[in-house]
Amino acid sequence: MNMEFFINYPSDNALSRMVAEKIIEQILKGELKPGDKIVESTYAELFNISRSPVREAIYLLTTEGLIERIPRKGAFVKGYTLSEIQDLLDIRNNIELLSAKKIRDPHKKQDLLKELKLILDEMDDCCNRLQYVYLNYAYHYTLIKFSESSVLEEVYSKISLPLIRIQSIHFSLTEAVENSKNEHRKMYEFLKENRVEEFISLLRKHTEDVITNVSKILF
Repeated sequence: MNMEFFINYPSDNALSRMVAEKIIEQILKGELKPGDKIVESTYAELFNISRSPVREAIYLLTTEGLIERIPRKGAFVKGYTLSEIQDLLDIRNNIELLSAKKIRDPHKKQDLLKELKLILDEMDDCCNRLQYVYLNYAYHYTLIKFSESSVLEEVYSKISLPLIRIQSIHFSLTEAVENSKNEHRKMYEFLKENRVEEFISLLRKHTEDVITNVSKILF
């Protein structure tokens, strides 16, 4: 899964994008934790580049909600309160449920069903937590596409990185990964069989479970 799938910002600077992707990876792996300072010289030395593209990468990730700048102190990995996590997940849940209610005849959308099936197959073979987090986002983004609403797709993509970060915490629980795989498979079957109401019911439970698990880990 290509990192560019999740990065919404336009950038003609390949160096700044490379730095941004590295910082994202470190945050999702837990190598950078909330409150950790982003040191420009670290990435300038790592990639043997000037500090200018590093600053651009930090700025771009600030706009994405992963980093916060504190005047006269520098840039730090953003931490989320339980309330902020709840708000992000509520936004996600509402977008997904709204898109689900717009779905008509999903069994006829063979291209999207095929796309879901390919993601499911990758999930079954996936042994890397970070890669599974990316696949999970791709799966849910594909569900949004069933609504045929470009507005919902665009809004959902704008919160991709904060959501991926929260999911990376969620999937640190082994049972969460297994439950996710099973429920994703069931949702796919419901769509393929045109059982939209059952799909919506499972989707609601599936998304609401995340806040419960994240709360167990962080609070």
